[in-house]
Amino acid sequence: MSLPPRSGYLSTAIATPVTANLRPDSERLIAFARHLFDQGIDGITIFGTTGEGPEFCVRDRMAMLDALISAGIEPQRITVSVGALAFEDVVTLARHATGHGVHGCLLMTPCMYRGGITDDGVFEYYRQVIERTGRNDLRLFVYNFPDISGVTISLRVLRRLVEKYPGIITGLKDSGGDPGLTRQYILSFADLSIYTGNEVDLPELNPLGLAGTICGLANIMPAFMRTLVDIPNSYEGRPLVESLRGVDAVLSRYPFIPSAKAIIADTMSDPDWLRLMPPMAQLPAVQRAQVVGAFRKWDTSVADLLHASDDAASTSNVTPIRIA
Repeated sequence: MSLPPRSGYLSTAIATPVTANLRPDSERLIAFARHLFDQGIDGITIFGTTGEGPEFCVRDRMAMLDALISAGIEPQRITVSVGALAFEDVVTLARHATGHGVHGCLLMTPCMYRGGITDDGVFEYYRQVIERTGRNDLRLFVYNFPDISGVTISLRVLRRLVEKYPGIITGLKDSGGDPGLTRQYILSFADLSIYTGNEVDLPELNPLGLAGTICGLANIMPAFMRTLVDIPNSYEGRPLVESLRGVDAVLSRYPFIPSAKAIIADTMSDPDWLRLMPPMAQLPAVQRAQVVGAFRKWDTSVADLLHASDDAASTSNVTPIRIA
């Protein structure tokens, strides 16, 4: 049986450090995960889009999960993105993660076929994964990210999946950037945990019963995201959203993953964090300095704002509601 939805859950779609041999670096990821937990993060999601997950082989992805758990990180704090192009790779990853008792498996439809995919085809994809994984304790989060997959998860498809696999279909992450659709997911599926990947929508959706966020920004601004996730409504969240748009202007100058890794490298005082998986490339040194410098300036400027928001949250009596 699935766990009940909870509000305010913050999971970092964690970036993956890479060795010189282009393998996931478990030692650095463990250290970084602990750093994020110290900043108030509830969980991490490994090998998602921010984590360059599809670039790594199944063996390395499973070994990383084994290493995280062996290091003492609780499985319930780990969500595993099991997306892959090869169907059996998805099944293998889902079985392995479920066997460890992780928080859940996050799965997007393959990104190769962007045209002509019907609702029936999307349903069949998830059905086959669930049936072939063959575990009643599988906790599957459907992943809506049409910019990458080319497919929008319709309410009809999600309803069919929930009715056929209650308890296995646990929730959905919506990175589609349409708060109206996210709202429909929340209001139509009271028993599912709905997460947004679009951080700016958090204050607007929190009062409706949004479970929280799985987001890439929490790699570089975990304290800010902790505060934003805990904001009960859009009125109180307005100053934070305005500030978030400011930092977005910094991060949108160049590709997000190289920019985020540049900031992580600076935060962790570790230049090895700059490595990326091809075809992604590091930012040139001048651009890297611009991004890090602008981000640090923004980070310093929000200290008072976070303090004021924390004070407001501690006195607020607003409780998120769930509408059936």
